[in-house]
Amino acid sequence: MKIANYELRIRNWKTIAATAAIVLVVWAVVIILQSPLEKETEVIIGDGVGVYAIADILEKEGVIANKFVFTVYALATGNERKLQAGRYIFEPGATIPVIVYSMAKGLAASDDIVVTIPEGFNVFDIDKRLTSAGLIYEGEFSNKYYRNEGQFFPDTYRFKKEGESVDTIAGKMRDHLSLKLKDFSLSLSESILYDTIIRASILEKEARSYDDMRLVAGVIKNRLEKGMLLQIDAAVSYGACIKKLESEIMSHKLRITYCDVSQVSVGTEIKIDGPYNIYMRTGLPPGPIASPGITAIKAVLDPAETDFLYYLSTRDGSRIIFSKTAAEHETNRRKYLGI
Repeated sequence: MKIANYELRIRNWKTIAATAAIVLVVWAVVIILQSPLEKETEVIIGDGVGVYAIADILEKEGVIANKFVFTVYALATGNERKLQAGRYIFEPGATIPVIVYSMAKGLAASDDIVVTIPEGFNVFDIDKRLTSAGLIYEGEFSNKYYRNEGQFFPDTYRFKKEGESVDTIAGKMRDHLSLKLKDFSLSLSESILYDTIIRASILEKEARSYDDMRLVAGVIKNRLEKGMLLQIDAAVSYGACIKKLESEIMSHKLRITYCDVSQVSVGTEIKIDGPYNIYMRTGLPPGPIASPGITAIKAVLDPAETDFLYYLSTRDGSRIIFSKTAAEHETNRRKYLGI
């Protein structure tokens, strides 16, 4: 009888233990697959922090409901030594498997600042974009690098939130240009490459499509070969901004203002002689007037073979009208511009 009672008690204990184990597993699964997160939460994990400390941080921040379950899951999946430091942003409903996977893969949120410099931006535009991103003070870039116009390749860049100086920022953009021009520099002399950059910078301001860029490049080529004035407003406008900047620097202004080339009164500026006034001076302007992209550079190297010597943009900027003679050009001015 005693043996039977003993065996019964053993069976009961096994049943209780099995039931408890099942309950524990169900509880753990619920904890694993359910999330206490109801709002986006940022968590910062420092270097050298172990799985137990990470679990503690996550629990205190309300990212997980139970640090024990998190630790067991990380150990069971072999990720306890793979959890990486960083700034993590967990979305509402993020479960333990998602959290462990994110941290094991190092999917931390980047602190980098992403800045896009479009084709056709000049140093003033770049300065404004970098200032808006909080990377520099207003005027810091244009003041220092206006003599290096055209050397900053237009592209999307990632800059560190801390530790970037105006020099490192400029250096990255210049290095990127060198990389992009590597193939061209192998076949072109330094002087021809610089001439190409100047022409391409003009195309960025004068045309949108590759075909139109080739046509404008052809017009520039034709006019230069005939010794004609280029008479391009964009160069004059840029020259006015450079003149204004140099004046501000000479007067030791602490706050260098942004110069918008589109707001320059070209009608006034074309009457004032200056390096960029190609209404008065023959040849190309002395330097680039913007940052050209690869499309514009390719258009300069493959200009359209035409007899066109003139062009104008319609008022809405949707079309460029080309003509071969001054008389045709005047007719097009009256037709499309009403002047």
